[in-house]
Amino acid sequence: MYEDNEMKLYIILNRNYEVSTLMNAASHLSAGITDCAKEMLFDAYPNASSGLQANMSHYPVVVLQAKNSSQLASAVQKAKDAEITYNFFTNTMLSHSAEQQIADTLNTEIDNLDFIAIALFGNTEKLKPITKKFSVYK
Repeated sequence: MYEDNEMKLYIILNRNYEVSTLMNAASHLSAGITDCAKEMLFDAYPNASSGLQANMSHYPVVVLQAKNSSQLASAVQKAKDAEITYNFFTNTMLSHSAEQQIADTLNTEIDNLDFIAIALFGNTEKLKPITKKFSVYK
């Protein structure tokens, strides 16, 4: 078992979307949450023979799946209420420009947002009540 489990980054994907949309969402979420999470820790993985170096999260990154948007909306609200670092990606973030996406997200009622994916980062024990109902993404 992996030793450094006290903190985790969860990416939870709505299984009703195409893989290309999910990968786009997961990539944006991963990049965005690193801007929000103060406890993130990264390790360098250098390769001596090539001089190349990768930079990876010290903590596990776990990809889970949700049955639908409402499961994701509920989870992100619980994270907000528990003061857990979160990020989300909705259907309003799929238009032609960042400006339009921001406006669409701002002006869409929460019940009309279709959640494509969310990211949660924090203490593993604090995250368990939120993440326990999701299964590993397959």
